Amino acid sequence: MILIISAVLTLIITALAGYLGKIKVKNSKDFISAGNKLGIVGVTSMLMGSIIGGASTVGTAQMAYRRGFVAIWFIVGLSVASILLGLIYSKQVDKKANETIPQIIGDTYGKNTRTVSSILLSLGMFIHINGQIIACMALFSTIFGINTLKTAFIVVALLVIYVVFGGFWGGTMVGAVKTVLLYGTSIICGAIVIFKFNGISEIRSFFPNEPWFNLFSDGIFSDLGSVISTIVGVLSTQTYFQSIMAGKNSTVSKYSAYLVAFLVLPIGIICTIIGMYMKIHYPNIAPSEAFPLFLMNYLNPILGGVSIATVLISSIATGAGLTLGIATMFTRDIYIELINKNASDKKQIFVLRVLIVLIGLLTFFIVINNDDSMILDWGFISMVFRAAPIFVPVTAAMFFKDNINPKGGFYSVIAGPVAAIVWILLGFEKFSSIYISLATSLIVLFLSLKKSKETLSNS
Repeated sequence: MILIISAVLTLIITALAGYLGKIKVKNSKDFISAGNKLGIVGVTSMLMGSIIGGASTVGTAQMAYRRGFVAIWFIVGLSVASILLGLIYSKQVDKKANETIPQIIGDTYGKNTRTVSSILLSLGMFIHINGQIIACMALFSTIFGINTLKTAFIVVALLVIYVVFGGFWGGTMVGAVKTVLLYGTSIICGAIVIFKFNGISEIRSFFPNEPWFNLFSDGIFSDLGSVISTIVGVLSTQTYFQSIMAGKNSTVSKYSAYLVAFLVLPIGIICTIIGMYMKIHYPNIAPSEAFPLFLMNYLNPILGGVSIATVLISSIATGAGLTLGIATMFTRDIYIELINKNASDKKQIFVLRVLIVLIGLLTFFIVINNDDSMILDWGFISMVFRAAPIFVPVTAAMFFKDNINPKGGFYSVIAGPVAAIVWILLGFEKFSSIYISLATSLIVLFLSLKKSKETLSNS
């Protein structure tokens, strides 16, 4: 009972932080990017809050429970991606020209390409929201013993509360609370499993090297594909771009991204160790329960409740950030451009909030029918479909804008995801579809680039 009370109080306090973000919202720019005036603490909080979620904690422990140390790849991908976020997107901050990734694409390839890329990117991000909610549901059902329907309702309701009132400011406040709690939890759990239980030595002596310590146990092609999909997926996601753009200058955003890269790696390592440790001592549980059961069984009830709530907050905050990203793209790239060009700030905030609620409702109906699926599967598949239409076109737009044929960019945006879908439907391994989608997108863009150069030389 103490554990449950502790967890509930932590969730309520965090939800209140999200609501209080409303005080900071004066216009739609505040709702979307905190007015582009955050310092290192603010940018790091929002980026950390959105990038580390259930897939990084519950999902990593789940995969480690099933496959061993290969689970570390997801968090390695996130760490590398955070560094690249700082290197690439921070340069856009001082320009203050774009609020969404599709805007960058639209500036180079035209309005139609911007619209299509916004829709496809939103679909990819929506897939990941479902994975985050399923991670939360695994925790809720394990701890509180309530059914899927009630669990899904509570989790989705919290997701909406975190951003529907305060928008980006709400997400930043929740992210700050989450970062402090998550690091405290990780340090304590890591100390318990490594030093108190001598977990590393036990894991080393219990598991054979193959496949448990083989980082390429599923094949180099496949496992590297999962890392690449994570990296390019993060670089192609509106939420993370939005976090970088919220910095008051490029230096703040760059160093915030580097700090996040440093912070996320230890969390993934600890969750991997916990997943393998639980495999030894609880060999017959559902893999998704490995991390929550460790928190319940090995921590003081008060601390366990706070820790469990922290992991829940991690998943919900990530889902909330993705939801805000989708709502932002729809409002800026579709609503303002195609539906109501003269919409007032007040009207735009209303549309943003309605969209957040609608995304929450749609997520609810999907997750109640997929609650037993593999959490990291959603994460990896989402990364593929975020990166497929976005990564190559947006990279080319940022670095080779003057040499690009706009029509080629439009076809490149479409070709990537189509190639990935066809690859998967033909029965090939889904994670390796990232190679196919990126290669197809690059080839289409290169052919149009070559054609453009030939046209210029003949004129």
